[in-house]
Amino acid sequence: MNRKLSLFLFTFLFTFINIQGQEIKLPKGRIIDSIPATDSTASSFALYLPQDFTIEKQWPVLFVFDAKGRGRPTAQLFRQIAEEQSYIIASANVDVRQDSLQNNVKKVGTIINQVAGMLPLDKQQVYTVGLGAGGKVATALSLVYSNIAGVLAVEDAWLNTNLLNESNRFMYSAIACNSRNSQFTLQEIVGYLDERDHPTELNYYFCEEKVEWPAADVIYNSVSGFTLQAIRSGKRNNDLKLINELYQNEVAFAERLRRSRNYYAAFQKLKMIEDKYEDLSLEIALRDKLKTIRRNKAFKQQRREYRRTARREQEKREEYRYYLEDDVATANFENTGWWAQQFQELEQKKKKATGEEARMAARTLGFLDDLSKELYDDYVNAPVIARAKIFVSVLRTIFAKKDPEAYLNIIKIAGHDGDHETALLYLEDLLKTGFDDMEALYDIKGILDLKLSKPYNKIIKEYLGDAKYFEAEL
Repeated sequence: MNRKLSLFLFTFLFTFINIQGQEIKLPKGRIIDSIPATDSTASSFALYLPQDFTIEKQWPVLFVFDAKGRGRPTAQLFRQIAEEQSYIIASANVDVRQDSLQNNVKKVGTIINQVAGMLPLDKQQVYTVGLGAGGKVATALSLVYSNIAGVLAVEDAWLNTNLLNESNRFMYSAIACNSRNSQFTLQEIVGYLDERDHPTELNYYFCEEKVEWPAADVIYNSVSGFTLQAIRSGKRNNDLKLINELYQNEVAFAERLRRSRNYYAAFQKLKMIEDKYEDLSLEIALRDKLKTIRRNKAFKQQRREYRRTARREQEKREEYRYYLEDDVATANFENTGWWAQQFQELEQKKKKATGEEARMAARTLGFLDDLSKELYDDYVNAPVIARAKIFVSVLRTIFAKKDPEAYLNIIKIAGHDGDHETALLYLEDLLKTGFDDMEALYDIKGILDLKLSKPYNKIIKEYLGDAKYFEAEL
C-alpha cells in the first residue's frame, strides 16, 4: 500500500519529457532554473509547469522577458497565474539591456523554439510578456512569429507598423506606470492597434523610481485578458467558474483602489471591467458601485484635477518640443540656463507636489529626457558643426545628469578643438556624478595632449584616488 502511494506521488510531482532521445525529469509546481538554451549564446531560462500539468494535452504558454534577465524571480511572480489560469511559464535569463533588439530577438527565439520542442504547447495560445526593454522584445516577437496570440508590454514597447502581419490579430495588452513618459508610447500603440481591430487592453499602476514589475495582482488581471480572449475565440473551454473568478479578482482590485482613496482610478477600472466582461454570459452588477463613487466629492475633485492636468501637460509638451528643437537647431547656448531652471522646477514639483501634479512633473521630466536623447542621437553622429554637437550634449547633461555618454562626448569634442577649459569642466562634472570608470576617461580618442596634461590627471586623482599620468612632466 505504501509503495503504491509513493509511486502515485512521484508520478504526480514529476513529468518526463523526451528531448533529443533523452528522457528528462521535470518537476511540477516548482521553478526549474537555468535550463541551458541549445545554441552558442550561453543563454538559459527558468521554467514553471503547473501542478496539474500533463503531456496528454496542449498548454498555453507565457514567454516572459525581464529587462535584467532575472528568470527565476520573474517566473515566481507568474506562479499564481500559471496555476489558476493554466499557463506554462518560460522566463528567460537574458539581460536584454546589453544588446540590440535584433540580437535579443534572435537569442530569445532560440528559447521559444526549444520550449516548443520540449513541451506540448497549444500553438494557438502562445503569449509574450516583457518589462522595460523586455517589453520591446515581447512586442517585436509578434512581428517575427505569426502565431503569437497576445503581447503584454510593461513600461515599454517597440512596434514597426510596416512589419505588422494583418492576418494575425493578436491581443495587445499594456501596463503603464502613471508617472512615466513611457505611458504615452504604450497608449499610442494601443490606439493604433485598436483602430485595426486588434483586441487591446491598457492598465495603469503606481510605480517607484526604478522600472520594476507591478504588483502580482496587476499582472494577474492583465493576463486574464488573454484567457478571456481565448475563451471568446473558442481556443479555451467556456469555463464560467474561471470567468467569474477572474471577474471577482478585478472587482476586488478596484475596491482596493477605492479604499485607498484613489476614487478616479477605481472608477476607471470598474468601467473597464464592464467592457471586458460584458459578452461572456456573466451577470455584471457594478452600477451601484459606480454610482457610489460618482457621488463622492473626492472623486469629482480627482476627476477635475486629472482633466486639468492632462490639458496643461499636453500644452507643456508641445511648448517644450518646439523650444528644444529650435534651440538645438541654432545651438543657442544662451538658453541652457533656462533649460536648467525648467529641470529644477520640475524636480521640485515632482518631490513636493501630490497627486496628478507630481505625476505630471515626473512624466514631463521623462519627456525631456527622451526628447533630448532623440536629438542627441540625431546630431552627435551627423555631419554638423562641433558647436551643435556640444550644445546637444550639454542639454543631455541637464536632463540626464548621471548618463556619462554626453559628458564623455563634450570632453572629446572640446579637447579635440583645444578648448581644454570646457573639457576639464565637464570632466569634473562627470566625476561628481559618481562615475568611476578610469579606463573610459583615458580611452577617449583624439585628445592625447589633454589626457597627458597635469590638470586632467589632477582632477581624476582627486575623485578616483589615482590617475594614469599624474606624475607626467610636460
